[in-house]
Amino acid sequence: MLRNRQLSRRLKLTGYVLYESVPDKVAYNEWFEKLELPDTFASWFIVTELHVWMLLVRYMAVDISSATGKKKYVKGDGYFVRNCIIEAQWADVGNRIKMLEGANPAIAKKQVTELSEQFQAALVGYDEGLNDDRVLAGAIWRRFYSMSDDVKAENVEKIVHFIRHQLSELDKIPSESLRWKPQLEWLSILDH
Repeated sequence: MLRNRQLSRRLKLTGYVLYESVPDKVAYNEWFEKLELPDTFASWFIVTELHVWMLLVRYMAVDISSATGKKKYVKGDGYFVRNCIIEAQWADVGNRIKMLEGANPAIAKKQVTELSEQFQAALVGYDEGLNDDRVLAGAIWRRFYSMSDDVKAENVEKIVHFIRHQLSELDKIPSESLRWKPQLEWLSILDH
């Protein structure tokens, strides 16, 4: 039992460290400038959620088993760490909202609930686009640009290319390294 608690604590720390790599290492200003996004909390959140989603995709792959010759998903450490990454994200969002000037707690709570719903929908949209660039581009257009007709198609395309490249880089990290020594770098959107 003690070993399980220690393992759980260690994996929770891993989830928090992985999440912190996003706000600590993503160059948000590059995203805002290159992709013509406003420098707002909402834009910060959308860029953050995309990076979190990529972590979730990579971490869920940890639980894929092919022991029987067929790939099968089995809830394990990846599922646990995935939940810890999401927990860390919402803790960070809550802290950031408290720091916003003039934030009304009742309104902030409602906005976090709306963000949570949008986050869940975004995850589904991104997941659906994992194997189809057109579907992924649609999810990006909906989430990043609210389906605006004024968006430059090349901005959506840059994000699609970034996602494919970043997921490829994450896949190169051995699961054990990602689990116990989670050090990763995020690619620059300027290179896409």
